Amino acid sequence: MMVMPRVSVIIPTRNRAAFLPRAVQSAKQAGSHIEIIVVDDGSTDGTPGVCRQLSGIRYIRLPQNVGLAGARNAGILASAAEFVAFLDDDDLRLPDSLDSQVRALDASPTAAFCYGQVLIADPLRQLPTGEILPQRCPSGDIFWELLEQNFIPVVSVVARRKALMECQMFSDEKRVEDWELWLRMTESRPVVAVQEPVALYRRANSSSGQLSSDFTKMHQYIRSVHESALKRPRAATASRSQRRRARRRFVNGLYRSLLYEATAALASGDRRTARGINREAVQLRPLRGRADLAFLTLLRALKRLMSSRANESC
Repeated sequence: MMVMPRVSVIIPTRNRAAFLPRAVQSAKQAGSHIEIIVVDDGSTDGTPGVCRQLSGIRYIRLPQNVGLAGARNAGILASAAEFVAFLDDDDLRLPDSLDSQVRALDASPTAAFCYGQVLIADPLRQLPTGEILPQRCPSGDIFWELLEQNFIPVVSVVARRKALMECQMFSDEKRVEDWELWLRMTESRPVVAVQEPVALYRRANSSSGQLSSDFTKMHQYIRSVHESALKRPRAATASRSQRRRARRRFVNGLYRSLLYEATAALASGDRRTARGINREAVQLRPLRGRADLAFLTLLRALKRLMSSRANESC
């Protein structure tokens, strides 16, 4: 007797065949009664050949590149399970994590999806850095918290297929499509969370080949999603003070994120990316941005001075 899958794991991919075997293997170890659907978004490398060698997967090749949202939607439409999980080709699922999240969803039948924490990995070797995000995983009605900041990693989500279909899946507009979908889903339904790491997420940098590595463009998309969400029925009919608080906290959070990314780019020697992110930060908060930028410039100058003196003493 054939056992129907409980979770369909959607793995969109394009021209990154080297990452696929590890991602697929991690999905197999993450749960029982799963199906793995690899959606090839018009790859021009050796992805088809690699997929022919991978056992236990359903392989869907799209005739042309439709983008991440379109590839995920194709996987959802092809899925057969009650629940759907999303795994990018360069990320990894942790052992038994899917089963843990399915149990949480079984215990919360009204929840649209379940999410958890992720272990952050470096972009080059996929090794954990010791960082875990998010630090806290709120559950229940999280719409307003989510409107202030996207704290839900897409690789950590296990969603009810029915809820995804009711919300018309991922938008194919050029924006942060996962956050935009979570906002639509949480506008009217609660969520459940597991306060534990469920996946390994490969952090982007300017040369990692990930869409999220274009930080300045990504933050422009983030602002666009936030403004659109404020026009949705639940936010549009809220009090002015609640809307103002959500906008203020969003700006503060985005500004801190920009400073973090700029500092990380600078530490890795990528001054061009750091300058671009700094410009975004100054536009977002002109007065504070200029002050913080001056402080960072001073720190860089002190670092160069200390390095120069150390070399002279050798």
